[in-house]
Formats: sequence, structure tokens, C-alpha cells
Amino acid sequence: MKNINILGILFFVTTSIIIAEDLNHIKIKSDKVEFKIDANKINFLNNVFIDSKHISISASSAIYDDKIQVVTMYGSPSKITSNKDNDFFYGMADKILFFKNERIHLIGNATMKYNGISISSNLIIFNPITGNVSSE
Repeated sequence: MKNINILGILFFVTTSIIIAEDLNHIKIKSDKVEFKIDANKINFLNNVFIDSKHISISASSAIYDDKIQVVTMYGSPSKITSNKDNDFFYGMADKILFFKNERIHLIGNATMKYNGISISSNLIIFNPITGNVSSE
């Protein structure tokens, strides 16, 4: 097997991967996983579920790109919810980018409900840790 310096993967069981060091310990589950070693990417296919300390995301598929340390999720739509008891938010978009600092970009037909406010835009940028929201 080639040197797998991709991700900092700590654990791999069937189709569940825990990415610990670079992405604040997120867990990704899917029906199928494809390692693209030469491209430093991992493809997650069918019934993708991502869970972290702050958020949960469901999608049809996702790609983790180790070079830029971003998980890109695709769906019809992809959905995001809060994992924090005292802070509720819910959103959906055609594509969701999850960055290593847990900053979130909801792209394409994006909607979000947060603290009683509803936002609709082509792009919503959200930080679930600080609560900062912006749209373009």
C-alpha cells in the first residue's frame, strides 16, 4: 500500500471515518467510500452523514480534499442542523462546504433559520461556533 499521508485518519470501520487532527474531530459515515490517493481526496457516496461537536450534515455525497482541508457535500438538498443544546439553527443548500475551523458555506438555493431569523440567498456563510452569519 502507498504511503497514506492523507487526512490524519485515525479509524476506519466499514464506511465510517473519523478525521481527528485537521478537522476538529468530525465523523463521516456513508454507504460507500473511495480513496483517491493520488489526488489526496476521499469520496463519500450515498447517505452521507457528517457529525461534529457543533453540527450535523446530511447529504447525497461528499468529497474530502486534504490539500485544502475542506469537505464539500452535495445533495438535493444537503441539510445542516445544530448539535448544541443552547443554540438552534437549521439550513439547507445544493452544496455545503465544511472548513477545518468549522466555518460553513451554504451554496445554491441556500436557506437558514437561526435565532428566529430566516435567511435565503445563493451563498450563506455561517460560523456555528461564533454564531456569525453573512450572505451574498
